[in-house]
This record gives sequence, C-alpha cells and structure tokens, in this order.
Amino acid sequence: MKKKIYILGLSVLLACSACEDWLTIQPETTVAAETLFKTDVGITQGLNGAYYTAMSIYAPISYFGGSSFVEYMANTYYCDPEMKGDDYYFSIHTYEQSDSQNNVNEWCFTGLYKVIANLNSMLSEMAKNVEKLTPNIYKICRGEAYALRACCHLDILRLYGPVPSAADASKTYVPYVRVNDVEDYTYHTFNQFMDYVQMDLDSAEMFLQTVEPVLTQTFEATNSTSNIWPYRKSRCNYYAVLALQARAALWRGDKEKALRYAKLVKEAKNEDGTSKVRLTTPNDNMSDYTVTDKTHYSEHLFGIKNETYDVNSFSDPFSRKVCYNKEDFIINLYGEDYKNDLRYKNWWNISGKWEWVGDWQTGHSVWVTDGKYYITKYNDFTTNNTSAPHNFPIIRLPEMYFIIMECGTLTEANAAYEEYCNARGITYKPLTEDDRQERVILESIREYVAEGQNFFTYKRNNVKNMYGAITTSSEDQYIMPLPEAEYADVK
Repeated sequence: MKKKIYILGLSVLLACSACEDWLTIQPETTVAAETLFKTDVGITQGLNGAYYTAMSIYAPISYFGGSSFVEYMANTYYCDPEMKGDDYYFSIHTYEQSDSQNNVNEWCFTGLYKVIANLNSMLSEMAKNVEKLTPNIYKICRGEAYALRACCHLDILRLYGPVPSAADASKTYVPYVRVNDVEDYTYHTFNQFMDYVQMDLDSAEMFLQTVEPVLTQTFEATNSTSNIWPYRKSRCNYYAVLALQARAALWRGDKEKALRYAKLVKEAKNEDGTSKVRLTTPNDNMSDYTVTDKTHYSEHLFGIKNETYDVNSFSDPFSRKVCYNKEDFIINLYGEDYKNDLRYKNWWNISGKWEWVGDWQTGHSVWVTDGKYYITKYNDFTTNNTSAPHNFPIIRLPEMYFIIMECGTLTEANAAYEEYCNARGITYKPLTEDDRQERVILESIREYVAEGQNFFTYKRNNVKNMYGAITTSSEDQYIMPLPEAEYADVK
C-alpha cells in the first residue's frame, strides 16, 4: 500500500527558518541542503533545526503540544460531558466529531513527519560529505539524528498503529520514511515498522557508543553553554538511545531485550561511582520557587528544551485552569494517603481562595477550595525563572524501573520497586507474580500524569477501564485515525 504524506515535500529550511541567518543563504531546497551539510557547523546547526521543529510537537505541556490531546485520551483531566467539547470526545475516544479535532490530529501527524523529513535530508547529505567532516562531530550528529528519527517514528506507531498484542501481521498501518521522495510512501506492517525502528536505534547506539560526551563526564557538567556539547539531557544522547531501545523492545513484546537495556541505563555510573541519572527523592529541595524541580530533572534521560515557554502565559491551558481533575480521581489514583505521595505533592495542587468569615472586627480568613486539583508539573517553567531546566521530558529514569519491575525476576522487580518507593516517599509492599502487572501499570499512571505517556501505557496493556474514564476502551479506540488527507490514495 502506498500513499502520499504531503508534509514530506517540505524544505529542510522550514524546520530551521527561525534559527539562524545562515539558512537564508540559498533559498532553493536542494541547494540549501547540499550546501548546509558540507561543514561541521552546517550539520550541527541542521540538527539543531530538527530539534527546534520537534519542540512544537513535544512541548509545551509535554507530548504533542497545546493542552496535550493525548492526556485527554488518557483521561488525566476532567472533561464535562455536558459541554461535548473536543477534549470530551478525545477522552471517550471518539475522534471525528469536529473539524478542530481533525486539525489537531493532522497537525500532530504531519508535524512528526516534518521532523523526520528534515532528519532524512541531513542524514542523506552528510553521508555524501563524510570526508569533509570532523569524525567525532559526524558520529555524534549522525547518532542523534538516527535516534530522533526512531523516536518520532515510534510515537507515530504508538498513536496510529495497533495495540501491539493485537497487531495484524498482514495489515499495513503507517510508513517508516527513511528517504524523502516526491512519490507515494509505502505503508508498513507492525513488524516491518518495528524492524526499521530497531535499525535506526542500533545505528544511533553504534555511532554514539564511543563519542558520547557523557561517557566521560557527568550530565550536570554539560548544563552550560560553555560546554562543547551542552545540555545533553535535551539531546538524544547515548543513554537516551539505550532507554529508547528498552521502550521499543517492550512495545514489541521483547521483554528480555527491554530488561537488558533498562538495566544498562539504571546501572550506568560516572567515574566516581555515582549514578549517571538518579531518581528524585523527598530530600531534594523543591520548596523554593526559584529552585524547584517539579519535572524531576534529575531523572531526565531525554527531553525537549524550550526556554521561551511560560506557564503564566494567558494562552497556556494551565494558567487558564482547564487541566484539572476532581478529588475522587486523585484518591482513586493515588490512594487515601495521596497527600504523602511525592508525585501528588509535586504535580497536583487544589485550587481555592481566601474568604472572610464573620464581621470585620471579630471575623477571620479561611481557605475555601473549589475541589479542583490542577497539574503543577510545569509551574517552574516561566521566562523569568532561569534556574528551571525548561526541559519537557520525553523519557525519564522511572520508565526503566517499571520495565525491570515488569520484566525482571520477582527478586529483581522488588529490588527496583523498593528503591522507587523510597524515592517517592510511599510505603513499600512487595510485588507478587499475581499482582505485579496491575501494580506496575498503576505506578506508571501515577508517575506520568501530564507527560503524554499514560495513553501508551494503557494501549500497550490493552486496558479496558482507564482511571477516571466514563467509558471502556476497545482495541479499535486505541488507534488514532489517520488524518482525512491520508484516507485516499494519491496517484
């Protein structure tokens, strides 16, 4: 099956047009690409352009921008069934009720392929100029490009592809695009698509395994513009590639491989024996507004940096208080002792206001809540808070813990789970073979509110009843429909 993806004809210039003047030297698409990727500066800036394009997809509000329709699909936020808005239809997985729903869907679909198109141009042209490029720069940029291409493709499959356990071996779902072409693109089966994901991640791992900067220094040392390769947590670094290998293997159902890669990430050490990436704990200082770490930056393996994002912007859904849920949802999700849970403390806050009770002489102020619990995970991200990382997480360390808890021996699972419980300030109760799958799903849903991951957790496990949902979910409802422009073959 072949269809045309309209976005793939766009120029590499589109992704980078807001970055630097160097992009305007030669406006013709093919000439610009050929000129751009002949130098070290050209390939590093071209890669920056791909990340810049990815920023509009993966941030703000983490996955897929805006108020994150994927979060509504996971029922993280309350939707008034009387209002019958787009958020409500996304929450009940009825995807074609309005033009605006289709617009959001098409924007996400084409946006991810736009990032891929620019990476394809870069990978193709830099390969022709390998003799002109510094070896280490070539390897790092090529490794990151393969990894980001795999990451974008995997998210396309996770949205538009099947529930993994129910994939039809003969059915084609979406295309894995490795070479830009004006002709139609071949759609692939689940296994074909995952083979290409694997090939890209293997290539990324191969290129980065000897030149990755944080192999010989800490992630923290790269958090400066003076570093040659700055802010490695905001790039597809080597450890992010290992984590993506674990994520992809689990999506495919290869638990042995997922476990192996998850352990590599969790057990990675600096030269002084400290962990490359560590879990955030209750001992971390999160009370001072200027130094808070609500997204748990210490756990980030890869994210998209967006220093211009401001949660206080009027256009932001959190500022307008639309991303919230009710107390019964919070208690159902986190349990009766939710107020002691670090995840609740850092990521939710009940709203209300002070009201004066009594007369003006003998009365007093009381805090009156409205029963709405709002997400505060990105409250640090303001333009005047320069100490916040402004890094929207795409993959964090807890995911590796969950993979070990799901795929390891029961002894391995409980060792990881006890560490995780201690970091979250919750009571450790050993997993059993009978309950660990259900409990790992629950901990994952608690962990990834407002990050765009929970819908994929539900989908991979084919969960029928999401927390907070008013309807059940079928296999078909877990498949996001292709945008209308993709319905008909274009010849």
